[in-house]
Amino acid sequence: MQGDIKAKILDTVNTTIQEYDMLKNIKKVIIAFSSGPDSVCLLDTLTTLYKDKIDFTIVYVNHGIRPSENLKKEEELTKKYAVKYGVRYRIINLKIPKTKLGIEGTARKLRYRVLFNYMRRAHVQVIVLGHNLDDVVETFFMNLIRGSGARGLRSIPAKRLPYVRPLIALKKSEIIEYLRNESLIYSKDETNELLDYRRNLLRHKIIPQILEINPDLHHTLRRAITILKQDDDFLEEQADKAYERVAERKSNQVLLDTTKLLKYNPSIQSRVVMKAIRTLRGVLDGFESKHIAQILGLKDKENGKKISLPKKLYAQKEYNNVIVGIFKPANRINIMVNKDNDFLVIGNYVIKLKSVTKFDLKMREQNCEVFDIADIELPLVIRSKKDGDFIETKVGRKKINKIFQERKLPVHRRKEAIMLCDKKSILWIIGIARSSRAFIKKNTKEMMVVNFARSN
Repeated sequence: MQGDIKAKILDTVNTTIQEYDMLKNIKKVIIAFSSGPDSVCLLDTLTTLYKDKIDFTIVYVNHGIRPSENLKKEEELTKKYAVKYGVRYRIINLKIPKTKLGIEGTARKLRYRVLFNYMRRAHVQVIVLGHNLDDVVETFFMNLIRGSGARGLRSIPAKRLPYVRPLIALKKSEIIEYLRNESLIYSKDETNELLDYRRNLLRHKIIPQILEINPDLHHTLRRAITILKQDDDFLEEQADKAYERVAERKSNQVLLDTTKLLKYNPSIQSRVVMKAIRTLRGVLDGFESKHIAQILGLKDKENGKKISLPKKLYAQKEYNNVIVGIFKPANRINIMVNKDNDFLVIGNYVIKLKSVTKFDLKMREQNCEVFDIADIELPLVIRSKKDGDFIETKVGRKKINKIFQERKLPVHRRKEAIMLCDKKSILWIIGIARSSRAFIKKNTKEMMVVNFARSN
């Protein structure tokens, strides 16, 4: 019976490796090792199957976010297993900074980064990870809750080079049974029991209830994910063709022709937008279905409408295009301008100044302001925002940051804002707020007309 367990696990791992060509022509491999059950199972099965064929190195990444005595035991177990199996080992210590991803998300991201960097330094071809079928099921539900769309519902791939996952077809219970059968000890991460984490809540409370309805849930979902992957791959091929027709790359922007894009099925439209994001950022991490919907929704908005997106991206409606771009704040500027006649391109703005003796205020457009030159103290300057900046209002001075907050300006708009100033103070936060100074009066003899347009 015990031999049957070992044979079954080794056969499943070997079949998975062969099915996805995980280790074909591979000579050097990193095993991401935590000393937990999955990584211990990985080490044992892979060295059993490829003992004299592949040079293995186990790499333990110490995030430093759990009790030091636990981490020390894991490091010691890593060293013992390296000796037991005759493989090299490497322990890498990390300090996890505070980020928007949270401590767990940041630790996961940095772990992948250091593994990848070590792989390049050591001239290794593949990184082997210990994800199992339980992880696939949990990630499926995590992405379902998050609203990740078809791409997210494909869950964890068996192979996405340089990462491969030979245990992806094994349930956690099968791995534990194998380790007991082989008398292999492993460490336990106590944080996996804390229900404060969404994944743990799924693992210990929700998925067990679904298993009561369908005891074969793991394999049912695996089959469903396989079908979903086939359908998604086909749609991706169609989206690639559509992208070539509707998208144009310009420096840090992708222009999407909405007239052409709207001719496609909504499923293709969404994938074209996702491809634009991947073109600019490489991955879709941090983007959800709501962000894709917001970008597509710009086609029905007024010209110039702009939205902020994760990863320092923005999207903007520009006539028949929706632009997805990387936000690049304008450089610090301080430019003296001519009140009588000037034309400037500054950052994302095109600005025109002209001195006139007549102007019909009823014809003034939103992108225009008019000032009484007699109330202006020359010279005129257009500059970037400074700390402590304020503007004159009808009820007194108001700080620029307060203006931004009241108008709920996105961060990228605040950073790129520029000011038209005279010697006394700010006359206009261009396109955002005007000072209460230098208004046109009945006896005004000379006026300065300032027009602006955004040039994204």
